[in-house]
Amino acid sequence: MTPSASTGPAAAPRDGAPQPAQDIAPLRPGSTPPLPLVAATRISIAFNGSPALSDVDFDILPGEVHALVGENGAGKSSLMKILGGIYLPDAGALSVGGAPVAFRTSADAIDAGIAIIHQELNLVDSLPVVDNLFLGKEITTRFGFPDHTAMRAKARAVLAQLGFKPSPDALVGALRIGEKQLIEIAKALLADARVLIMDEPTSALSDAETHALEALVRTLRERGMGIVLISHRLQEVFDLADRVTVLRDGRHIATLPIGRVESAEQLVSMMIGKQFVAPRRDAGAVRAASDAMIDVRELTLSGEHRPVVDRVSFDVRRGEVFGLSGLLGAGKTEILETLFGVSPYRVAGTVAIGAARRAFRTPAEAVEAGVAFVTEDRKKDGLLVDQSVEANFLLPSLAHIEGFPFYRRRAAARRVAAQTKASNVKHGGANELVATLSGGNQQKLIIGKWLMTDPVLLLLDEPTRGVDVAAKSEIYQQILQAARAGLTVVVASSEIDELMLMCDRILVLCEGRSRGVLERAAFSADELVKRASP
Repeated sequence: MTPSASTGPAAAPRDGAPQPAQDIAPLRPGSTPPLPLVAATRISIAFNGSPALSDVDFDILPGEVHALVGENGAGKSSLMKILGGIYLPDAGALSVGGAPVAFRTSADAIDAGIAIIHQELNLVDSLPVVDNLFLGKEITTRFGFPDHTAMRAKARAVLAQLGFKPSPDALVGALRIGEKQLIEIAKALLADARVLIMDEPTSALSDAETHALEALVRTLRERGMGIVLISHRLQEVFDLADRVTVLRDGRHIATLPIGRVESAEQLVSMMIGKQFVAPRRDAGAVRAASDAMIDVRELTLSGEHRPVVDRVSFDVRRGEVFGLSGLLGAGKTEILETLFGVSPYRVAGTVAIGAARRAFRTPAEAVEAGVAFVTEDRKKDGLLVDQSVEANFLLPSLAHIEGFPFYRRRAAARRVAAQTKASNVKHGGANELVATLSGGNQQKLIIGKWLMTDPVLLLLDEPTRGVDVAAKSEIYQQILQAARAGLTVVVASSEIDELMLMCDRILVLCEGRSRGVLERAAFSADELVKRASP
């Protein structure tokens, strides 16, 4: 969620904010508090001499959802990896059910009943869904052979709880990111854990999939499971959590019952250590008479069995922030790919972009015409993670650097330094590998590298997926500032609050078809959900 004055638990007092699904009952005088399922005491760990956690306490009680929030780099993932046996702490102690433990491997943690759903996907694209679910823990017959029938039945049962639509026999490599995320969640559920750690579990899910997962979380809590929820979507925290712990710069700032948190702004201010004010698109920022930057008529993208996009028409004005909304598989990404000249489908209809009023056959043509595309999967399509910050910044804009086609290092360094400052990308130097940056800084780098090309049209596919609230705010400010300067922006997002915050108009898609375009005055979460639903 994006905290603001008009959405979610923004600036309202707690009695007006969304209530958790289940409050922790107060202890009666003289009663004994329940033993934590898992407890971490005074945990510290450092990497290359830099502290990632310092004297952090954290515990999970039976039948509760304990949210863990903080900026990217605050230490959330490091703490969870210690609980999951992936990292060994430099100092501190762990206990399970009150008994001291020392996890040496992730298998130790799994044996102790702790399962982790990682933010980064860990799947084998060349294998089907069912094989990924049971990889290394196959069900066998009494003769020792894999019991494919039993595994498919169990796979269907757990995937049905999550609203997963593809077949268990579908190849993982052919699935969308949101569908892959559901497979990771299903893997953790199959582990039959007592503690479930969920690291950004809904970052790539549609609204419908998110609602299904939230319902499952409530069910698991009622069964007595302890759930750790790491989420940058603060609405999830207010909806689901019983307690919330805030980390900042590797230190424990506070642990509070969710009922004592007055607003999303208060929570974010604790995370960043200063007063937080959310950005917002100015009403009426685009003149009604603005020229059209994009004109799409009867766009149809034909898949193998049915149209992925079916006769969709819309226009985008110069300087406008135009949104694409819809459930997973509605056609949002496919439309952006078509505008950028990379559609794998048969294209029918007309697409007219820019002053030349033409469609692009290749990304090179699009970039030459001033079109930039921030893709959904930053690790796969947006970055060279094994290359430096400077190399990633420069990749799409070498032709714009002074002295091109000859490489002038000082000129390049000046441009990178200027864009790094404008995008507020935090790093240890221009030669630092991008893989070492936090997710928020990686995403700011991607957007910044495209802004270095001075584009006239910016296409954004899930621009803040897996990014903390403070980094989201910086990304929104950068995009809206560029739009005020005349940049045209088309943004596809599964976060309705994000679209309503940034956009002037929103096209709603349902199963590849248009359900109409909403003007800003007509924006509402209920209306967007209703139109996007089959």
